[in-house]
Amino acid sequence: MNSWQISRRTMLRGVGAALALPLLDLMTPLAADEPEPALPKFRPTRHPTRMLMMNLPNGTYHKEWEPKTPGPLGELPPMLVPLQAHVGDITLLSNLWNQSSTVDTIGHFCNEANFFTGVAAKKTTGADVNVGGVSMDQVVARCTGALTRFPSLHLNLQAPVGGADTGWARMYGNQLSWSSPTTPVPNEVDPKRAFDRLFRTPGQKPSASGVPLSQEDRTSVLDYVRTDANALKRRAGIADQRKLDEYLTAVRDVERQLDREMKELAKERRVDPAATRAVARFAENLSDSGTVANGGQYSQQVGRDHTRRTRLMLDLIVLGFWTDSTRVATFMFGNERNDINYSFIDGVKGTHHEVSHYNDPAKLAQYRKINLWHAEQVAYVLGKMKEIKETNGGSLLDNSLVFWGGTLSDGNTHGKENLPIMLAGRGGGVIKPGRFIAMPRRTPLCNLYLSMFQAMGVQAESFADSTGIIRELTA
Repeated sequence: MNSWQISRRTMLRGVGAALALPLLDLMTPLAADEPEPALPKFRPTRHPTRMLMMNLPNGTYHKEWEPKTPGPLGELPPMLVPLQAHVGDITLLSNLWNQSSTVDTIGHFCNEANFFTGVAAKKTTGADVNVGGVSMDQVVARCTGALTRFPSLHLNLQAPVGGADTGWARMYGNQLSWSSPTTPVPNEVDPKRAFDRLFRTPGQKPSASGVPLSQEDRTSVLDYVRTDANALKRRAGIADQRKLDEYLTAVRDVERQLDREMKELAKERRVDPAATRAVARFAENLSDSGTVANGGQYSQQVGRDHTRRTRLMLDLIVLGFWTDSTRVATFMFGNERNDINYSFIDGVKGTHHEVSHYNDPAKLAQYRKINLWHAEQVAYVLGKMKEIKETNGGSLLDNSLVFWGGTLSDGNTHGKENLPIMLAGRGGGVIKPGRFIAMPRRTPLCNLYLSMFQAMGVQAESFADSTGIIRELTA
């Protein structure tokens, strides 16, 4: 018997790289492995279709979010005025709700945990978190990931927050994306590291074309995890050492084979030259990107303007889409119930969650300004995507689905019905935007997700509590 054991989920890690392990003798069933969910049928779209999912933390001032009458959009309501230039590219939907979030009368954290899963999360203050299912972005990423270098990209303006609140683990509020009911997909909070991951290995020039660097130019993943692997071999038995050596040799062989294939792909790949130039410009502008400081508490610094860092992250997502490095991305404007300091906005003195409970006119004025700042950043990314023209004659925005929404209808009341939901883009021609669609009361939010699946080529028949697609999106 071994004096120690490791879980089947243990990986070799080093310098941001991770490598799964084969089944070894010292792996005993410390915990039951979760079965891999079956993938829905997938039919790639004729032209790459992308999906960006963004959150709206701490709700909004809902009285000034929703248009008064359904139909074509004209003058947008006050909370959405910064998006007026894109009125023909957005769709607003009312009366969507996420029934799974009603397990708690307050629960900021349970709302965020199941925002993209549509399944009730386990109420816990410990490490035994469970959101009940895989998030919708990961369903799409598992289908489209075989077509791109990276299945998905996940960025957050704010570092993770630990502890518990109102009976819920605060980590629930740090995550939108879950690869399994118990496994969150980590967010990157530093645009420099995110850029390196997409376009270069540390200390090397970016692969601006979106094609991985050749074996001569890049470092093997095995070099990154060598220390971890050697430590494991010293503690493993003879049989496991042999298995591990055979496995690592096989990994190296696969790397070399992939390098040969990537060289051939590089000869045929047609990347927009403008995208190559944009990647180079982005790399030059990263010198003052607002990297994480003070133990990850960048977002709490009083007076720190978050606009530049936010837009760098949004620019990075656009570059990832433009070079077809990935087709799925999530961006968090901070964790749910966050205390990000927005005093850089004229007239704002409090933190986000503090002023979301607007029990006096002064707080309401600050809350409105914070929400308008968020709308300005959404307008920024839509504008960037709209400027990029693609080979099928449409723009990057036309060939995308951009979701922006909140888990609370209003930050002050914590309402969980009639959520603030916006969808931008045409999804490659599937969606007809420029309208406000009033859905029946308590229409499942997952109906929208199911509709987005179909635009992305994911032929799922249902998702969580969905009851069907939203046909009005295409009518």
